[in-house]
Amino acid sequence: MKKDLVSIIVPVYNVEKYVERCLRSLVAQTYPAVEILLVSDGSTDGSDAICERYAQAHAQIRYFRKENEGVSETRNFAMCHACGEYYLFVDSDDFIESDMVERMMEVMKKEQGDLVICSYRMDYRFAHLNRKAPRGQVWEKRAVLHELTKNEAINNFAWGKLYHARLFEGIEFHSRRFEDIYTIFRTFLKAERIVSMPDRFYHYVQRKGSIMNKDGLLALDMDIVLEMRNAFEYQEQMLNAALPQGHFSNQRNYFNTDMLIIYTMLVFVKRRDAYRYPLPRLQLAGLPLILRIAYRAWLGCAKLKFGRHLQMCPNES
Repeated sequence: MKKDLVSIIVPVYNVEKYVERCLRSLVAQTYPAVEILLVSDGSTDGSDAICERYAQAHAQIRYFRKENEGVSETRNFAMCHACGEYYLFVDSDDFIESDMVERMMEVMKKEQGDLVICSYRMDYRFAHLNRKAPRGQVWEKRAVLHELTKNEAINNFAWGKLYHARLFEGIEFHSRRFEDIYTIFRTFLKAERIVSMPDRFYHYVQRKGSIMNKDGLLALDMDIVLEMRNAFEYQEQMLNAALPQGHFSNQRNYFNTDMLIIYTMLVFVKRRDAYRYPLPRLQLAGLPLILRIAYRAWLGCAKLKFGRHLQMCPNES
């Protein structure tokens, strides 16, 4: 482990239209002590050729290629080869501001932090959306974990965060879908000092072909959205086991996920198949009135479409 070195970890899989923009933003970093680990997860398009060209031209880039195993195993592989005292994750279809590492390292050093969080914007083809940003502050652990369960200004994404490498000792990315929800909260539990910045250094690129966007339409199957629900349930259980007096609840995430589940049923599930996907029973108490109304309206649409074929999970009150 090299002191003050930042290992930028980039899994690469079939992103030839986007990866060069990502790499340009990484080699342009104003912070001098970086290594960039590009790990091709068995790409079958032209991504590898672009990565190889950049690796040959820039000494700070280390390029690896392995068989396709998914993003979690790719990140885990990269961490095994990383030499830095700090980790920064960047997805290969996204990009970052040139001063991101320098500015986040300044805060890390000034506040003697273990984890520094910035904000991001969502980049569309012809526009962008600034996401809710956290205030600049040092967090008390329970407070930041409660913010994490809201999944807004403090979110579950692996990217947009600078980690001290020790936070990942004994921690690997979960091999299931929604690996960030299963994994990132564990680094929060280990961190002694977590600091947030309001700056939007990270560009989260919205593109066709991703898990939640096909041909401009939100397109998921029920198995995927139910896995998302399971991930939030696991996170809530583990947080309450680790800090029993914290009373953590992922209720807002359950609302968002359950609305997505109903949407997916309405758009993609045939009436005769509805029985295969019992809907979770969302606890509405504590949610704002507008959200309770929206949920009941959405659920009413599902009842109209599926009738007696619609099932509700019996094990939740």
